[in-house]
Amino acid sequence: MLELIFRGFVEWSYGLVLECWEYFSSALLGVMSMDFAYLKSHIPVLAEIQQILLAVGWALLIGNLVFQALKSMTTGLGFEGEDPKLLFTRTFVFAFLLLASPQICEIGLNMTQTIINYLDIPDAVNITFAEESWFGGLAAAWILVVICGLIVMFKVFGLIIEIAERYIILAILTLCAPLAFGVGGSRNTSDIFSGWCRMFGSMCVLMALNVVFFKMLLSVLSTIPSGLDVLPWMVLIMTIVKVAKKSDAIVTRIGLNPACLLYTSDAADE
Repeated sequence: MLELIFRGFVEWSYGLVLECWEYFSSALLGVMSMDFAYLKSHIPVLAEIQQILLAVGWALLIGNLVFQALKSMTTGLGFEGEDPKLLFTRTFVFAFLLLASPQICEIGLNMTQTIINYLDIPDAVNITFAEESWFGGLAAAWILVVICGLIVMFKVFGLIIEIAERYIILAILTLCAPLAFGVGGSRNTSDIFSGWCRMFGSMCVLMALNVVFFKMLLSVLSTIPSGLDVLPWMVLIMTIVKVAKKSDAIVTRIGLNPACLLYTSDAADE
């Protein structure tokens, strides 16, 4: 009797968790179509921060010009300075780029959004969960059903949260664009600008890869095998999720530098 009561309670709790998970997962699919305009509408302070950072970018550009020009004037004292002609030319060019930095970032984000739209994000999370009949005549088949279901829910929900974190990182890089353009006017600080460009491009690539991995995961979850084939199926799910979370390392191998690679490695060290 106690066993039946315990089983009924577990299955009832599992049903509630499953219903809540399906609702929240379908609602969170909008994360994959999220853009900077969406964030600005839901986080009104971003517009103010963007204007402040734009002013700081101009201060960096002008301050860097003055500092590098003073170094060039004191070259005879042992300081390494730049050619004044190149310094002023680079500063002049980056002044226009700094002014258009929001539009430049918007072009990159729109290109990424177009690719994501072509990949066709699903409207809802449709997953086939395990049933007791698929495990044969095992007495504890209902426990395996609950365990498999919880693992699937945890993995899919964790991947969605990981994708949301990457969007926030991309938003921060977009906000910091004026600072990157502000230090591009000098050859001595151009590495900072180059690093920002690689990070921004890498995160845009990762946004498209997020949708690719998520569609692969949903395709696997749409059809579940029966019997002992469930175990390799579970391994495949965990493998796809693990590779999706490490896609930043894959992007790094092709010469890009996603910001979330440093973020995840620091989190792992902690």
